[in-house]
Amino acid sequence: MTGLKIGRATLLALAIHTLATATARGDEGMWLFDRAPLEQIQARHGFAPTQAWLDHLRLASVDPGASAAFVSPDGLVLTNHHVALSSIQRISTRERNYVLDGFYAATREQEIPLPGNTVQVLVSIEDVTARVEAAIKPGTDAATARVARAAAKAAIETECLKKTGLKGAVVTLYGGARHDLYRYREYTDIRLVFCPEIQAASFGGDWDNFCYPRHDLDIAFLRVWENGQPAKVDHFLATDPTGVEENELVFVSGNPGRTERLRVAAWLDYERELVYPERLARLRHQREVLRGYMARGEEEARRGRTVDYFYGNSLKSLEGEYAGLCDPALQAIKAAQEKDLRDAVAANLNISSQYGRAWPLAAGSVAWARAHEQDRLYRMEMPGSRFFGNALHMVRYAAEVAKPDAERLDGYHASQLPSLLRRLETPFPVHKDMEEVLAADAFRRLRDGLGEQDPLALAVLQGRAPEEAAAAYLSGTRLDDAAARRALLADKGKALAKDSDPLLELARRVDPILRRAEKAWRDSVRAVDEEAATLIARARFAVYGDRAYPDATGTLRLGFGKVSGYPSATTLVPAFTTWHGLYDRAHSFGDRGDFALTERLRQRREALDLAQPLNFVCTADITGGNSGSPLVDREGRLVGVAFDGNQTSHANSFVYDETDARCVCVDVRAILQALAKLYDAQPLVDELLATAR
Repeated sequence: MTGLKIGRATLLALAIHTLATATARGDEGMWLFDRAPLEQIQARHGFAPTQAWLDHLRLASVDPGASAAFVSPDGLVLTNHHVALSSIQRISTRERNYVLDGFYAATREQEIPLPGNTVQVLVSIEDVTARVEAAIKPGTDAATARVARAAAKAAIETECLKKTGLKGAVVTLYGGARHDLYRYREYTDIRLVFCPEIQAASFGGDWDNFCYPRHDLDIAFLRVWENGQPAKVDHFLATDPTGVEENELVFVSGNPGRTERLRVAAWLDYERELVYPERLARLRHQREVLRGYMARGEEEARRGRTVDYFYGNSLKSLEGEYAGLCDPALQAIKAAQEKDLRDAVAANLNISSQYGRAWPLAAGSVAWARAHEQDRLYRMEMPGSRFFGNALHMVRYAAEVAKPDAERLDGYHASQLPSLLRRLETPFPVHKDMEEVLAADAFRRLRDGLGEQDPLALAVLQGRAPEEAAAAYLSGTRLDDAAARRALLADKGKALAKDSDPLLELARRVDPILRRAEKAWRDSVRAVDEEAATLIARARFAVYGDRAYPDATGTLRLGFGKVSGYPSATTLVPAFTTWHGLYDRAHSFGDRGDFALTERLRQRREALDLAQPLNFVCTADITGGNSGSPLVDREGRLVGVAFDGNQTSHANSFVYDETDARCVCVDVRAILQALAKLYDAQPLVDELLATAR
């Protein structure tokens, strides 16, 4: 694997000079909307957004499972094609393959419902730290404290739903030093308006994924409906048809999934030595197994394409993160940051007495995890495939709803049940022949890893070969039928206990084994690590102050930066790519395979202004989950949509460096030109430009 360049000379210099404070550097930061770094933006870019500006962007930003934004008053939502890909695959058939052929609804009536999809808007934020922490009695051990905290959060979320009708989620920030209640308005009638062909959305395929220059039209338009009509929304992003220029300031609003910038070095060592190598090896193997199935024929290839895409995307992302973890420059920075903080804590008796035990606690949780690696590898999820996992959710639903809300497993609290049931009851295609291949491979891994006599392996295989067991479970189940699932889940799942479906029987056998392993991991790893992380965050506040951003948590954040190219090896990479570049790259590879043009691009080349920008990059700090994030200018107008990072941005999970890490975006001018000249979608263009006027 190619080593990851992350501005090595710059990073090493920073490490040597102990750039170990909690202060953000350059355009760094995935900031909370209620703690935006206005002084930093003003100092860097000569502009500071107002509170009204921030509120408008927050309320126009939506979460469809990643990132997106309202772009018209009629509930029109812009996101990425790859964000909507699973939904597009779900409504596709052999006869109407919207993944391959694309889709455009010329009228509102033609928009296609996407069952099970939701879009949520962050309506308000409230600090509930004092209320959560009040549930912890002095002297409580970490495991008991975690249970009490979880119960307090569940109560707050349930109260939010009852009092306001809004979905509540208590978000833990700064390693547990702060807890915020996020109130969401949730829409459940979501429809597909437009998507390009996957070949246009991800031109270059896996070769170009997480690379730049890029030439992708990675966009999709959805619409939120309410009461049988397109939803009327007050906050949406007006479109700027003129786009942005190089060095211009832009803002990113989205839901970055996970960063580990505040993690202690011991945890990063564990992930580098054990977690990442195993995950990479497993993903590579799973992709090869899937591709063996896809090679059987054209229909098998269609069925497996979306899964194959996500395997490839995950692999490339993890490879980049792993390369970052292995980079000596990154390790030097993390070591310097940790040493600087620990030295500062040790030098102050008051701070040391309160927080000094954090690092031994963290080391203890890592040691326990290392000693129980088998549990992490085999006993933390339902064996089989994601379809098999639904059976476990159903069995656990029936068991958990019979308990008081405070005693339930996370994911089964009253405030979480509507989302869970929607996910379980929504129709989705189940290709049993593909599931059989994936499940047999998972069972084989379980048998080889634990041995045939392990209780979990015995519960799954019951003396059968992996292939035989997988075939038996799938041939006998009716859980692929949404109506059957709904019937079983009715009346709090009372019928589930007596049902003899083979997948439900499997779930009932393995559930006690998984629960024991999960509880041990929660008590000895997560609870202890959370206590350590909370103490370290408070120590950081005591030493450096509280003007820092927390690690990403999959919730809404604000980023900013400038449109800028970057140095790579011995050359420069431009800020923008154009349609000229798309055609050049296609012809350079013989217009074949991952670099083939779509028929529209071949036939309508003369209609396009090839000098128009297609993609661009900026220095905004992003990570996985930011896919679909709107890019706006100083006036808050839509100028693009984020869809990727370049290769060097993978290290953003652990440390930020704007030397050559970039956020990759589709230019709004490319969106408008493609809709008008390639897809004959002028009404959609008119809807977008109406907001500009």
